[in-house]
Amino acid sequence: MHVLFESAVDGVVIPIASTSFNLREEYASAFRTESYNEFWARVLDLTLDHGAALKPSHESSSSSSSSSSTAAARLPSYRLFAEHLLDPDQATITEILADARKHCHPEVHFLLSEYYSETANASLLFSLILKDIERIRARYRPFKAVLRSLVSDNPPPQHSIQAIDKYLAEVSKTFNPFHFLASSQRQFRMVQGGSADLLKQLEASRKKAKAKLRLVNWLKRAFGFSLIIITASTAVIGALIVVHVLMALVALPALLPVTMSSRVGRAVAQLDVAAKGTYILNRDLDTVSRLVARLQDEVEHVATLLRMCEEERRRVRRGRLVQEVVREVQRKDVSFRKQLDELEEHLYLCFMTINRARRMVMTEVLCVK
Repeated sequence: MHVLFESAVDGVVIPIASTSFNLREEYASAFRTESYNEFWARVLDLTLDHGAALKPSHESSSSSSSSSSTAAARLPSYRLFAEHLLDPDQATITEILADARKHCHPEVHFLLSEYYSETANASLLFSLILKDIERIRARYRPFKAVLRSLVSDNPPPQHSIQAIDKYLAEVSKTFNPFHFLASSQRQFRMVQGGSADLLKQLEASRKKAKAKLRLVNWLKRAFGFSLIIITASTAVIGALIVVHVLMALVALPALLPVTMSSRVGRAVAQLDVAAKGTYILNRDLDTVSRLVARLQDEVEHVATLLRMCEEERRRVRRGRLVQEVVREVQRKDVSFRKQLDELEEHLYLCFMTINRARRMVMTEVLCVK
């Protein structure tokens, strides 16, 4: 499987998704939690460490919401952004899993490695979508300014109109800011497919481990019944033989919980936590996909209007068409910006959920030791 996120752990494989597109009410409480505030402080620390403090004062004095919306763009690398937000980071995961190899079943160890690789890939994917959001905002601002100039009380001079016509013509042909998703849908589907495949493997392995655990527990009960039967047979069998048999049977079930029951139970716990985290990851990938598709529909609608302007820009009715485009874009402006904010907020919640699940899985891994 193709690896998007470089890691020493082999494999490749993104938290709970809402079935509704109105995410603000659903996430309002989450954004007020201490964990979200701590996470966001970490994001701001990362951006400041990479030069955000050197930005002009008029930019740094903007509202906290606008600061959060451009935080990811301040880093020189979105791969670096994703790596630093991962908790535990991949280097720590590699070291701990290598040390835990002798304590884990090979299949369980492989699936845990796959889980951490897939969540790392998902984080990288989300960081690239954040980059697309910044690209949209960067292109949308001058676009809105140009349109506003066409409907101002003081119409621009003829040479400005010609420049605006040229700008609209160029934008109408290239108005697709989702560069990463537009050109790399295959990579997005790869992450989704890898996560879905991993969930199937985890569920199958967990099912086998639970069946094995039930068998081990049944054997323990069977040994207990055997002890009762042998103890009752002391009146018939010689005392010496009974003592030797009792010693063997008492020792065997005493060792069984350590060598089998405890180990299998720990594997079940590890697989269970990893499967839950992967399930949430799949749900969030689906939600991100729907949110992006909704934004792309909005972008395509605006692009269609712009193409109409381009087709009519040399005709007498050009002014009326531009007026209609401006009115339509202004009507959709609030909704469009709200959709961008919802997608960005959900992506940061995805980072939080991925990290929470990664820590829970790591807790189970460390319990083995």
